[in-house]
Amino acid sequence: MFDETRSTLSSHSQTTVRGPVESPGTDGFAIASLLCGLPGLVPLSALFGILALVRISRSKESGRGLAIAGLVLSVVWLGVGLTTVVPKLLTHAASGPDYIHTMAAGDCLNSGADGEYVTRVSCDQPHDEQVVKRVDVSSGYETYPGVAALRDPALLACEAAAVAYFTEGTPPPSLKFMAHLPTEDSWADGVREATCTFRQVSGQLTAFVRP
Repeated sequence: MFDETRSTLSSHSQTTVRGPVESPGTDGFAIASLLCGLPGLVPLSALFGILALVRISRSKESGRGLAIAGLVLSVVWLGVGLTTVVPKLLTHAASGPDYIHTMAAGDCLNSGADGEYVTRVSCDQPHDEQVVKRVDVSSGYETYPGVAALRDPALLACEAAAVAYFTEGTPPPSLKFMAHLPTEDSWADGVREATCTFRQVSGQLTAFVRP
């Protein structure tokens, strides 16, 4: 007989150890876009927002919503600027000193002390005069004939223009018409027209005078 030796292999169980899985962080440009968008720093907010979206598409970081919110704020602030700031700038640009003989029919103005240099203003603001028409007063003169020679023809032409402006043919009694004549200097510059305007008998006009 012989001894039979049997070896028994013990099985060892395997334990898997897992460490914490870190989630992707929030993109810094996305945060910057939102922070710049809140006070209306439109160029920075838009720039950071675009950069954030590009980076997030590659890195899979979070912050897409923040970047989009920053871009939306940029658009909102841009809209506010277009509807408030730009009209004010245009009004300011259009309300500087001007030359009476460059004004066109329908323009509104505040007249200067000499009547030649004026300030163009919006017709929905209080103003002194509104241009009705420009009428030729050259009458074949080669040289400047003087104010006395131009006054009567200009007043007659401006009166006719004022009457023709209204469909009923009669200007309201609260209005009177004016005739701005060329000066000797403006005549030398080639101006041959008088500028006909309306103005209030008392006070200022407060709106556009319609036919």
